[in-house]
Amino acid sequence: MNAIVETRNGRLQGIAHADHLEFRGIPYALPPLGRLRLSAPQPIPAWEGILRADRFTDPCPQALNPLHGITRTSEDCLSLNIWAPPLNGHNKPVMVWIHGGGFSSGAGSQLMYHGKDLALHGDTIVITLNYRLGVFGFLHLDHLLSGTDNEFPPASNVGLRDIVVALKWVQENIEAFGGDPSQVTLFGESAGAMAITCLLTSPYAKGLFKRAILQSGGADFILTRDEADEIARHFLKSEPIAQVLGTASGSAALALLRNLSVETLLKGQQACQLLYYNRGPYLQQVIQRGMTLIPVIDGDFLPQAPLKALQEGVAKEIPLLISCTRDEWNLFLHAPEADGTTLAKRRYAHLDKSRLISLCERRLPGLGERAANLYEEMVPRWIDTPTALDIFSAFESDRLFRIPSIRIAEAQANFRKDVYMAHFDFDEGPMGACHGIDLPLVFGHTQTPMGTALIGNNTANQRLSEQVQGAWIAFARSGNPSSDAIGCWSPWLAGAPSTLIFSRTAHMGKDPVSLTRKLWEGIL
Repeated sequence: MNAIVETRNGRLQGIAHADHLEFRGIPYALPPLGRLRLSAPQPIPAWEGILRADRFTDPCPQALNPLHGITRTSEDCLSLNIWAPPLNGHNKPVMVWIHGGGFSSGAGSQLMYHGKDLALHGDTIVITLNYRLGVFGFLHLDHLLSGTDNEFPPASNVGLRDIVVALKWVQENIEAFGGDPSQVTLFGESAGAMAITCLLTSPYAKGLFKRAILQSGGADFILTRDEADEIARHFLKSEPIAQVLGTASGSAALALLRNLSVETLLKGQQACQLLYYNRGPYLQQVIQRGMTLIPVIDGDFLPQAPLKALQEGVAKEIPLLISCTRDEWNLFLHAPEADGTTLAKRRYAHLDKSRLISLCERRLPGLGERAANLYEEMVPRWIDTPTALDIFSAFESDRLFRIPSIRIAEAQANFRKDVYMAHFDFDEGPMGACHGIDLPLVFGHTQTPMGTALIGNNTANQRLSEQVQGAWIAFARSGNPSSDAIGCWSPWLAGAPSTLIFSRTAHMGKDPVSLTRKLWEGIL
């Protein structure tokens, strides 16, 4: 069956299932090809006739990862997907998902993010989208190649600008699908949540959404202007890029970059992953390696660091729901790599207390032994006999995810009484309560292969998924995640950091990192 909807750009033909409608691969901007590569997204013109929206668009070029289920990519990637109940009503809340993947991988069309179950559970509109990634979305050449193309200049934060154009499309068109443009909630995980923290504080995104859900993402994965320029220089000097550019500069260099093959650009991207930047906002540096193609404080799209902006109340009109998982870093330690091995076996097979202290010291100079001892005391709360690797995972989980999430809650709680914090402790899967276990619970995909790989296969999964979905939907409707299934969810307040714990049952609890939080004061 077919479903035809009239949008401002023209008519769309989607798929009418028995209980819901689905529209795939709706273009929201012009394909960023040729002179549009590396530039801000351009609005898509109206089309004549009926445009078929029954196939997903390929995601942005990236290194293919079999775990993501992505087999093809294309620069012609700027599209969104919609799951909606039948068109028998209006003013339904709208939930727009921003996928993760370290700003260098992922897609809105991944099976884990299909929105049918969430849309039907909550009588909501669920939208997922693609945005530009890696060097295509976060190689900031606007300084180094300024003035080289007056019509389509290279821009900063291109991937974030893509998301803004998609959100403008939602504002202009979602009523045709039964949605309420004044009731848009952004939700995203990992880099998707980090992107949302940028949108919370960007003047370009003001008024495009009403609420936000941040899953396992902080506000401090951000580059300074100098760091971004240095990473761009390193990319231009990398062997595969320098071989083509030679001595070219200015307009000639930009023209060559826009004509390079995708494969060559991805080879140059690998060189950027060897660099590092400083995540610490205080005197002590917090060095972050690997994930360097990320948003930048450019003075335009991002006038200042997102966390500092939140602390100053820039997003004080937005209710927030913030979550993280107990064992975030376990996913990166134990998920199989392309050759079948794991980071845990490859790098940490013989980790002991002495090396644990060294690892902590490298990340927190002068505090390594204190950190190792603190986490050695904390981890037995949920693991009877923890290994040194379990302790290191807890340390990294806090450094990369939990402490940055708490900083967002602290900042927003200074201005609002409707900031909510969740902690996923559900550890029935093979990697414990790892990064990403919330995904099958939020989207209702507990029985898919990826779902069972993350959270196992047991009777508690479906019940917990219903509780999580109910809370997320309630928040999207009202700004309060309390529901019949979980009861009253107390907000996170300064001095009273109430946290909803999702374990085999959902219950209110206290600050899960109270023992170690002081370690990070004045650092993150």
